[in-house]
Amino acid sequence: MSYYIRHLPWKKSHPQWKVQFVSYKKVDVTNSTAIKPKKEWDVPKERWKALGFHSTLTLEEARSRATQLNAQASLKRQEELVRKLELDRLNLSTRMLAGLPSEFVAEFEDRFIRRHDSETLAGKRARSRAQTLWNAAQSFVIRVGIDPSEWFFHLPEIYDYFYQREYSIRYTTAVLRMANLWGYFICRKLGRPFLATPIPRGYERQRIIDAYYKRQRTRRKASAPITHEMLLKTETRINRPNFNWIFLSIWFGLRPKEIDNLTDLSSWSVETLGNGREILWVFQTKLIALPPDDRWKPIPVVFEEQKTALEILRSLNFKRPLIKTIRYHFGDEVDLYGGRKGFSDLMLSREQTLENISIWMGHSTLDRTWRNYKSRKRFHLKGF
Repeated sequence: MSYYIRHLPWKKSHPQWKVQFVSYKKVDVTNSTAIKPKKEWDVPKERWKALGFHSTLTLEEARSRATQLNAQASLKRQEELVRKLELDRLNLSTRMLAGLPSEFVAEFEDRFIRRHDSETLAGKRARSRAQTLWNAAQSFVIRVGIDPSEWFFHLPEIYDYFYQREYSIRYTTAVLRMANLWGYFICRKLGRPFLATPIPRGYERQRIIDAYYKRQRTRRKASAPITHEMLLKTETRINRPNFNWIFLSIWFGLRPKEIDNLTDLSSWSVETLGNGREILWVFQTKLIALPPDDRWKPIPVVFEEQKTALEILRSLNFKRPLIKTIRYHFGDEVDLYGGRKGFSDLMLSREQTLENISIWMGHSTLDRTWRNYKSRKRFHLKGF
C-alpha cells in the first residue's frame, strides 16, 4: 500500500494532480483479472492538509511528499515486523525452556542424535535424517504445549497438530516416534510416568492422509523420464561433463547421489567374467539398514552405450548439472532423477526382464520398480 500522485495535464485549474492511495492486498483485488492487480482510491482534499499536501505544491513537490509518506509507512511496517518477530522469539524461548530444558536437550542429542560414525557417508546421512526429525519433534513439543506425561490423555489435540500441518502419514509416524523417544527420556529424568503416543490408526490416520493429499501448496512430483534420444538432441548444447553425468544416469539407472559418489574410486568396481563380460558394482549409500557387503548392486555392461558409459566412468569426466539446466533442456517436469526414471523402460525395450532390472536399480522388491519406475503409457512386445 502506498500514496501515488496522478498527473492531470488536461486540467485547467491548479493543482494539475491528485493524490491516490494504491493497494495490492488480495482482499481488495479479489475480482481483478490483471497480471498485477491493484486498487486505487482518490484521497479527498479534506485529508490533504493532514498528509502534508497543499494545492500550491508543484507536481514534483507533491511526488516528493508522497515518497516521504511511503518511506515512513514502510519504516513503520518494518518496525512492527521486528517487534512481532522479537515477541515471537521471546515466547518461543519461554515455551522451550518449559518444555525442552537445555541441559536435558544436550544430553538427549548426545545420546540419540549425534553419531559416532558421522565421518562415513552412511553416518552423515543417518545423522542428518535424525536431526531433521528431532527439529520437527521439538517444534511439536513446543507448539502442542502439553507435558509429555499427559500426551496419552490428549490424543485428539496431538493428532490435530499433524492434521493442521498437512504432514504425510509417513512423516507423522517418524516425528511421533522421535517425540515419544524424547517423552520417555525426559519423564525418566524427572521421575514421571510416560505412555507413548500411539501412531494414528483408523479415522485419525485417514484424516491425516486426506489432509496431506488435499493441501493446496505445491508438492514435489516424480520426475518425467529422460530418454537416450532426448539426450542426443542436446549433445551440442550441454557441456561435456554435464552431458556425461546424464548419460551415466540413463544407461546405468543410478541415483543422483550414486553418480556423484563415483568420483570416489572406492564406491565402485568392475568385475570381468570368464567370457569377457564386465559387471559394474556400485555401493549404495542410501541403504543404511544393511551390512556394508549387502549394499553393493551389480549392473552388467551389456550394450554398446553402457560400454561407452563405463569409459566415461573411468575417465571421471562427469559433473552433476544444475536443476535449472535439466529443466531448460528437458522441460519443467524433469529433475535429476529423469535418467533413472526411464531406465526400466529402456531396459525392457532391450528385452531385459523386470526382475533383473529391479536388481540393477537396487530395489528391495519388484513392486517398487513396477509401481514407481515403469511407465503405464509404454508397453514392450517382442517383434512388434
